Amino acid sequence: MERKYELVILILYSSLIFSLSSVPGKEIPSQVSPYSLLFHFFLYLFYGALVFLFFINWKRSIAFGILYALSDEIHQYFVPGRACDPIDFLVDSIGIIIAVIILMKWKSLSTFLS
Repeated sequence: MERKYELVILILYSSLIFSLSSVPGKEIPSQVSPYSLLFHFFLYLFYGALVFLFFINWKRSIAFGILYALSDEIHQYFVPGRACDPIDFLVDSIGIIIAVIILMKWKSLSTFLS
């Protein structure tokens, strides 16, 4: 895949996260809340993978992903019925870091096997 397609996919997925964060709190079913952390983890696990595939550098990937997660939580502060939650930010960051670690290990294993 060419780099421009990776950038487009990253922008589209970032836009998806932004749009999900823009939903006012009263429109989110209360039954979802027990699964919120799991949702955040997998949402940002995939985001971390996309960021790593774009940057192909673990430091830049983690820094960019965590800064985006932080900006997402700050954005939610301004959405009615939503809040800037440090626990969500922590779970987002863990998802990003785990995705980057998995892809780094996979990349080094595939290089070793080649």
